[in-house]
Amino acid sequence: MKFLEKYDFKNEEIDEFINNNSKKIIETIKENRELIESNLEFLKSLGIKTYKEIFIDYPDLFFMDKSNFEGMFNKYVKDSLVEKLNDNYKVVEYL
Repeated sequence: MKFLEKYDFKNEEIDEFINNNSKKIIETIKENRELIESNLEFLKSLGIKTYKEIFIDYPDLFFMDKSNFEGMFNKYVKDSLVEKLNDNYKVVEYL
């Protein structure tokens, strides 16, 4: 899970994430590292500053294939979506 450090996750955040999730989730993340990284990169590229919080609270979202993941966000007006997610990342539940 060290790869998360390049996305500005602190060691404490990674440790807390590991402790608060099942071994199955952690193993799935490790097995799908490229996909997870691709989806994190996409959120960052949109300008979503709460990408870490979204990942921590909704790791299952990041198991979606790249086209479905991006499609979930691309169906909204970018600036409005980014503003809403930066103000309250939990809005991601309703996308």
